[in-house]
Amino acid sequence: MKSQIEQLAERPDLLPCVAEWIYDEWWTEVEGASVGTLTHLLRANMDRDQIPLTLVASLDRCPVGTATLLTHDVETEEWPDLTPWLAAVYVMPEYRRRGVGAALIQAVVGKAAALGVETLYLSTVLREEYYASLGWNVIHRSEDKVVMSKATNRRKTSSLKAST
Repeated sequence: MKSQIEQLAERPDLLPCVAEWIYDEWWTEVEGASVGTLTHLLRANMDRDQIPLTLVASLDRCPVGTATLLTHDVETEEWPDLTPWLAAVYVMPEYRRRGVGAALIQAVVGKAAALGVETLYLSTVLREEYYASLGWNVIHRSEDKVVMSKATNRRKTSSLKAST
Protein backbone atom coordinates (compact mmCIF):
# COMPACT_ATOMS: atom_id res chain seq x y z
CA MET A 1 0.00 0.00 0.00
CA LYS A 2 1.58 3.28 -1.10
CA SER A 3 0.75 6.47 0.68
CA GLN A 4 1.05 10.01 -0.58
CA ILE A 5 3.05 12.30 1.71
CA GLU A 6 2.56 16.04 1.66
CA GLN A 7 3.41 18.94 3.89
CA LEU A 8 0.55 20.05 6.10
CA ALA A 9 1.07 23.46 4.47
CA GLU A 10 -0.18 21.88 1.22
CA ARG A 11 -3.22 20.37 2.98
CA PRO A 12 -4.38 22.98 5.53
CA ASP A 13 -7.79 21.28 5.54
CA LEU A 14 -6.15 18.48 7.55
CA LEU A 15 -4.96 20.75 10.38
CA PRO A 16 -7.90 19.89 12.71
CA CYS A 17 -7.45 16.15 12.10
CA VAL A 18 -3.69 16.22 12.76
CA ALA A 19 -4.18 18.36 15.88
CA GLU A 20 -6.72 15.87 17.20
CA TRP A 21 -4.43 12.89 16.57
CA ILE A 22 -1.51 14.53 18.40
CA TYR A 23 -3.69 15.71 21.27
CA ASP A 24 -5.33 12.30 21.72
CA GLU A 25 -2.01 10.43 21.54
CA TRP A 26 0.25 12.62 23.72
CA TRP A 27 -1.44 15.67 25.19
CA THR A 28 -4.59 14.53 27.02
CA GLU A 29 -2.73 14.55 30.35
CA VAL A 30 -1.09 17.96 29.77
CA GLU A 31 -2.74 20.49 32.04
CA GLY A 32 -4.49 23.25 30.12
CA ALA A 33 -3.93 21.60 26.74
CA SER A 34 -6.71 21.10 24.20
CA VAL A 35 -7.17 20.28 20.54
CA GLY A 36 -7.31 24.07 20.09
CA THR A 37 -3.87 24.39 21.72
CA LEU A 38 -2.45 21.85 19.29
CA THR A 39 -4.16 23.51 16.33
CA HIS A 40 -2.53 26.81 17.33
CA LEU A 41 0.91 25.17 17.73
CA LEU A 42 0.63 23.41 14.37
CA ARG A 43 -0.19 26.68 12.58
CA ALA A 44 3.51 27.52 13.05
CA ASN A 45 4.27 24.49 10.86
CA MET A 46 2.35 25.83 7.88
CA ASP A 47 5.25 27.52 6.09
CA ARG A 48 6.61 25.41 3.28
CA ASP A 49 10.10 23.99 3.38
CA GLN A 50 11.30 25.36 6.70
CA ILE A 51 11.50 24.04 10.24
CA PRO A 52 9.09 23.49 11.93
CA LEU A 53 7.15 21.44 9.41
CA THR A 54 4.57 18.70 9.55
CA LEU A 55 4.01 15.97 6.99
CA VAL A 56 0.77 14.08 6.44
CA ALA A 57 0.40 10.65 4.84
CA SER A 58 -2.79 10.02 2.89
CA LEU A 59 -4.35 7.09 1.09
CA ASP A 60 -6.83 8.17 -1.57
CA ARG A 61 -6.62 11.72 -0.12
CA CYS A 62 -7.76 10.38 3.27
CA PRO A 63 -5.26 11.21 6.04
CA VAL A 64 -3.78 8.19 7.83
CA GLY A 65 -0.66 9.51 9.58
CA THR A 66 1.62 12.40 10.42
CA ALA A 67 5.17 13.27 11.49
CA THR A 68 6.76 16.58 12.46
CA LEU A 69 10.21 18.14 12.26
CA LEU A 70 10.83 20.56 15.14
CA THR A 71 13.76 22.66 16.30
CA HIS A 72 13.26 21.10 19.78
CA ASP A 73 10.79 18.48 20.97
CA VAL A 74 9.01 18.57 24.32
CA GLU A 75 11.29 17.65 27.23
CA THR A 76 14.54 17.90 25.24
CA GLU A 77 15.77 21.02 27.03
CA GLU A 78 18.78 19.16 28.46
CA TRP A 79 20.15 18.86 24.90
CA PRO A 80 20.01 22.47 23.65
CA ASP A 81 22.67 21.83 20.99
CA LEU A 82 20.83 18.89 19.44
CA THR A 83 18.53 20.03 16.67
CA PRO A 84 16.24 19.35 14.82
CA TRP A 85 13.97 16.63 16.21
CA LEU A 86 11.62 14.14 14.59
CA ALA A 87 8.44 14.27 16.67
CA ALA A 88 4.77 13.33 16.78
CA VAL A 89 5.01 10.31 14.48
CA TYR A 90 1.48 8.95 14.42
CA VAL A 91 -0.33 6.45 12.19
CA MET A 92 -3.99 5.57 12.63
CA PRO A 93 -4.18 2.13 14.29
CA GLU A 94 -5.89 0.44 11.34
CA TYR A 95 -3.05 1.52 9.00
CA ARG A 96 -0.11 0.48 11.20
CA ARG A 97 2.36 -2.19 10.12
CA ARG A 98 1.84 -1.26 6.46
CA GLY A 99 4.91 0.96 6.00
CA VAL A 100 3.14 4.29 6.50
CA GLY A 101 5.17 5.23 9.58
CA ALA A 102 8.46 4.26 7.93
CA ALA A 103 7.52 6.28 4.83
CA LEU A 104 6.70 9.32 6.97
CA ILE A 105 9.98 9.03 8.87
CA GLN A 106 11.96 8.63 5.64
CA ALA A 107 10.17 11.68 4.20
CA VAL A 108 11.06 13.77 7.27
CA VAL A 109 14.70 12.66 7.00
CA GLY A 110 14.65 13.61 3.30
CA LYS A 111 13.10 17.02 4.02
CA ALA A 112 15.68 17.65 6.73
CA ALA A 113 18.52 16.75 4.35
CA ALA A 114 17.08 19.08 1.70
CA LEU A 115 17.07 21.85 4.30
CA GLY A 116 20.75 21.30 5.05
CA VAL A 117 20.37 19.20 8.21
CA GLU A 118 23.08 16.58 8.72
CA THR A 119 21.73 14.81 11.82
CA LEU A 120 18.23 14.38 13.21
CA TYR A 121 17.23 13.43 16.75
CA LEU A 122 14.20 11.84 18.39
CA SER A 123 13.02 10.95 21.84
CA THR A 124 11.05 7.76 22.40
CA VAL A 125 9.67 5.84 25.33
CA LEU A 126 8.44 2.59 23.78
CA ARG A 127 9.62 2.46 20.16
CA GLU A 128 13.42 2.13 20.38
CA GLU A 129 13.52 -1.16 18.47
CA TYR A 130 11.35 0.22 15.69
CA TYR A 131 13.53 3.27 15.17
CA ALA A 132 16.69 1.16 15.41
CA SER A 133 15.31 -0.99 12.58
CA LEU A 134 15.10 2.21 10.51
CA GLY A 135 18.75 3.10 11.14
CA TRP A 136 18.48 5.32 14.23
CA ASN A 137 21.19 5.01 16.91
CA VAL A 138 20.85 5.43 20.68
CA ILE A 139 22.81 8.39 22.04
CA HIS A 140 21.20 8.63 25.49
CA ARG A 141 19.20 6.25 27.65
CA SER A 142 17.45 6.98 30.94
CA GLU A 143 14.64 5.34 32.89
CA ASP A 144 11.96 7.40 31.15
CA LYS A 145 13.21 7.83 27.57
CA VAL A 146 15.72 7.03 24.87
CA VAL A 147 17.25 9.70 22.63
CA MET A 148 18.32 8.55 19.19
CA SER A 149 20.02 10.13 16.19
CA LYS A 150 20.23 9.50 12.46
CA ALA A 151 22.49 11.00 9.83
CA THR A 152 20.59 12.36 6.85
CA ASN A 153 23.47 11.45 4.53
CA ARG A 154 23.85 15.10 3.62
CA ARG A 155 27.53 15.83 3.46
CA LYS A 156 28.86 18.88 5.19
CA THR A 157 30.44 21.19 2.65
CA SER A 158 33.66 22.79 3.71
CA SER A 159 34.21 26.49 3.22
CA LEU A 160 37.94 25.83 2.92
CA LYS A 161 39.32 25.32 -0.56
CA ALA A 162 41.82 22.59 -1.13
CA SER A 163 45.28 23.88 -1.94
CA THR A 164 46.69 22.89 -5.30
